[in-house]
Amino acid sequence: MSVIGTVKNGVIKLPPDAQLEEGQRVEIVAASLSPEDAFVLRETVMAAPPVRDLPDDLASNLDYYLHGHDHKQQPRRGRWIPAAQPTPELTEPQAEEFANKLLALAAETSNLPPDLASHHDHYLHGLPK
Repeated sequence: MSVIGTVKNGVIKLPPDAQLEEGQRVEIVAASLSPEDAFVLRETVMAAPPVRDLPDDLASNLDYYLHGHDHKQQPRRGRWIPAAQPTPELTEPQAEEFANKLLALAAETSNLPPDLASHHDHYLHGLPK
């Protein structure tokens, strides 16, 4: 049996006439791109050249680099690992500790308002929506 569904917000929506039993195992295989879609993707990638030699502190000083070097806004010192320095390897206990911390954070943030991303200034600073 073959059923074609659509991914919407990270959930696969099946057509109403799909007769799948509860607990039935399924295999999901992404459909290949049409030639037109592949052409559009290829042209989009070719139009955007790779960016190299970005500053190591770009993430922490994005506004500083985007909008010019304003004398009121001094660059912040980031806690990032420079690109020239190799990334340290995690031990298994460290990885487990980080995973547990991330799971605890996810549990704390499970009841956030659905419009938090679009109205974060309202929730953080009390500004009107």
